[in-house]
Amino acid sequence: MTDKERIEEIIREIAASFSGEHSTKNWTEETIWFDAAPFACVGADRAKKVFDEAFGNLKSCDVEILDIRTRIKGDAALVCSVQKWDTVNKDGSANPPFMMRQTDYLEKQDGDWKVLHEHTSQASCWDGTIVE
Repeated sequence: MTDKERIEEIIREIAASFSGEHSTKNWTEETIWFDAAPFACVGADRAKKVFDEAFGNLKSCDVEILDIRTRIKGDAALVCSVQKWDTVNKDGSANPPFMMRQTDYLEKQDGDWKVLHEHTSQASCWDGTIVE
């Protein structure tokens, strides 16, 4: 597997996760997370609780990655993705889809790619198109 394939696999695993443990399994203790909600933290411990609380309110959360762009330079990588989130509440009511932007910075440490920064933001009234 190439570095690009592995890095994008990590991003797809994060997108498909439905627990704090799974969402942060490729983080380090120094990872800085800026959530779409007004929240930020360092390290996985607090983030796991926030993820679990958010997922605990949902019956399902299906994420489709509409666009993913990966740039690798040596042992550093930047990944920018556009995602559509379809969520269903525990009572079965569906929420309108969320268009999200996610930026991840990764470094290769001891042969494994680790997320050192993740920033997610909601993009209201946007179709996900990146103008080139």
